[in-house]
Amino acid sequence: MTIMNGFELHYLSFVYAQEFSSKNNNLGGQMKHIIALASKIAFTLALLYVILDRVYHASFLSVMFIALFLGFVSYLSGDMLVLPRTNNITASLADFGLSFVILWVFVLTQTRNDFSPFGAALLSAACLTVFEFFFHRYLLKNVLDENFRNELSARDNTLQYQTEAADELFPETNEKHKE
Repeated sequence: MTIMNGFELHYLSFVYAQEFSSKNNNLGGQMKHIIALASKIAFTLALLYVILDRVYHASFLSVMFIALFLGFVSYLSGDMLVLPRTNNITASLADFGLSFVILWVFVLTQTRNDFSPFGAALLSAACLTVFEFFFHRYLLKNVLDENFRNELSARDNTLQYQTEAADELFPETNEKHKE
């Protein structure tokens, strides 16, 4: 039976922690996505609650359902597909179009009030787009790592043609070198 001192015990726990973190390196990345998705859904719910429930008198259960649906769909399509391949403004505009269409269909089918469903969807989508702009900055800085974005850009293989032009349209030739 061997008795270890505090230094040896500390060293062994450090080595074990290093091996565990190298084997499970992806756990931190998954947790970042879960936190980002949860915060997106929570803010979407809060924003839609204020606009659709308080202003346009939609039911809270309907607003909660659309916040969950819109949060998942826009996170998967806009934040995970469009944002890494383009820039923040393009991804925000794509999120605006997606949220506007989804909210317009939702307001048409789920509410029975005497207001314009187009106006309610437009106001909600515009407010969500402002949030999305800042949320994309957070994603780019904290959640989406640089290796993932570099792999996507290498895989996309976008063709970029280049053209070279000269000043002379008809080059002058020396008469001495005629053959």
